[in-house]
Amino acid sequence: MRTGFALALALIAMAGLSVPATGQQRDPFGGQFGAMELAMSPAEAAASAEKMGKALAALQPQRKGVIDTYVVSASLWNDPVFENEAKEAGAILARHFDAEGRTIVLSAGTGSPTRTYPAATPDNLQAALGKIGQLIDPNEDLVVVFLTSHGGPDGAVGLQEKGRLSGALRPVNLRTSLAAAGIRNKVLIISACFSGNFIPAFFNDPNALVLTAAAADKTSFGCEPSRDFTYFGDAMFNHAMRGGQSLLDSYSEALGLISKWEDDLHAKWEAMPGTQRAQTAEPLPSNPQKNIGDSILPLVAKAEAYGDTVSCAGHLTFALDRARSSRGLKDLTDPTAIKAALATVEAKAIALGAQVLHGQPDVAKAIAASTEVVNDTFPKGTLTVAEHAAECLKSFSGGPVASAG
Repeated sequence: MRTGFALALALIAMAGLSVPATGQQRDPFGGQFGAMELAMSPAEAAASAEKMGKALAALQPQRKGVIDTYVVSASLWNDPVFENEAKEAGAILARHFDAEGRTIVLSAGTGSPTRTYPAATPDNLQAALGKIGQLIDPNEDLVVVFLTSHGGPDGAVGLQEKGRLSGALRPVNLRTSLAAAGIRNKVLIISACFSGNFIPAFFNDPNALVLTAAAADKTSFGCEPSRDFTYFGDAMFNHAMRGGQSLLDSYSEALGLISKWEDDLHAKWEAMPGTQRAQTAEPLPSNPQKNIGDSILPLVAKAEAYGDTVSCAGHLTFALDRARSSRGLKDLTDPTAIKAALATVEAKAIALGAQVLHGQPDVAKAIAASTEVVNDTFPKGTLTVAEHAAECLKSFSGGPVASAG
């Protein structure tokens, strides 16, 4: 992803400051969360404000006695790859955490005058966190924040709308904003170069789980505007979580995929002619990082239990349809065994659904939607779908319905 020095030059240029002889960034915001911004046209400003107002108004209230999850997914840089990643991650996280109606997507756009989502400005990000803070029970609910952008070596994640807005979000800014909003339990997923800098800011927070695309001193890969996902977003969301894995299992699976892709990238670099290789930075492993607070895992597990079970039911429904048509997935050719496991999974989904105030028709619709996702995923992830379906079969076949508590 883009280097921190390039980001610093952009910020300094907008602030009207000179670059010090040492090449070090002079922060025009004094460590505060902000941006240098030119006004939109009146029509654009009105449309942007309306989009944000509608997005905030659409957030559903917290339900007493239910672990509700709220999701903020934000593209902070105006390259198409980031908006697509924020859009897809928002949808996948919403489905995984049963957060439909409690998810908001912000975007710096794609460089086009037409906006699909509310603008990812500092004020709008603050407003999203502030509104969620007003809605939640901080002792009961979970907030998931996903950010995707370029990042700098100092830990700053860049905000850019080319020609209009430039700024930065630092780890301490996010920590301060979450605290000011009254958000206690949080999952933070940061897709940017040097995003490991977010780990220290939350290291002593027992109620925070932080996943990053890179170590504090490493770049990450795949942020070219022509791509649909960065390497991290592709592995984490487009493969692992889309396949129905739990959050941390998805992260573990993503690490393997990222390592393979980065090995391939390094092999291509090694195959370059010597003169070209000398002019091209060596692609070193991004070394994604995680930090898990002492108290957060039980809440995350409860928050994702219903979504995990619905996903399992979707996989088994798909596997059963294939087995009945004599096109069974690998090691999943016995319709009787799959049907028995599916009945167990469906019963668990109904029990868990009742806990989050979903009736049986809601559960059936969720399983049907999950089956459609599996069907769409199958052509590009045949082995992954088969593996996840086999895991569900192994987990649920022959055993009693697990306690919904």
